[in-house]
Amino acid sequence: MATLARLQARSSTVGNQYYFRNSVVDPFRKKENDAAVKIQSWFRGCQVRAYIRHLNRIVTVIQKWWRSFLGRKQYQLTVQ
Repeated sequence: MATLARLQARSSTVGNQYYFRNSVVDPFRKKENDAAVKIQSWFRGCQVRAYIRHLNRIVTVIQKWWRSFLGRKQYQLTVQ
């Protein structure tokens, strides 16, 4: 029974120490997390912008081919 009483007395001390350690570390953890989120969002933005540039180039190629096809077709009609 004496062991239980000692454990109960120490449990409040351990709880206070746990709370204090986490409250000291918490602002640093939040700052680090915010920095990681900012880096990740920047990287995702770079990826999306690169993909949009890629799509723009592909669409330009498709338009070029289609317009040349229509131009050749129109030329054949005017020649005949």
